Amino acid sequence: MLPVTIGSILLGLAILIVVGLFLVRPFFKPPPADEVSSKRQQLTAQKSALLEAVRALEFDHDTGKIPDEEYEQMRTSLMSEAAAALKMLDEMSDEQRDGDVYAQIEAAISRIKQQRAPVAGTGTAIRFCTNCGQGLESDDNFCPRCGQAVYTVQPST
Repeated sequence: MLPVTIGSILLGLAILIVVGLFLVRPFFKPPPADEVSSKRQQLTAQKSALLEAVRALEFDHDTGKIPDEEYEQMRTSLMSEAAAALKMLDEMSDEQRDGDVYAQIEAAISRIKQQRAPVAGTGTAIRFCTNCGQGLESDDNFCPRCGQAVYTVQPST
């Protein structure tokens, strides 16, 4: 049998402390820096839970489990809480807007239109699938994306 010395006990204790600190380290980390995102997630989860509670309340009322007076009070309370959560989400969205959103949308649409603009004689897409909107070549009989038959209308002479 090996004799146990104070040095081996201290070494074992030191290893145990290091392993313990390593294991509990994640519990002492600060919360994520993106506090706004987590607040948005909390509000979205709260809104979803409240709307689910309203749905369950309406089901219970329809099945006769909740009397009319109690149903009206509970529904009003839940709807006001959900409206408050939606208002806070809207305020967060207003704070995070970068400039005029409509101008950004219009700029994106114009970029897409420029990319899809047909150039005469180049064989680029000059017509689109009526089912999925995929650009079609002049000799396509079927849409390459969805397989929809392409019908061309011949101009009347």
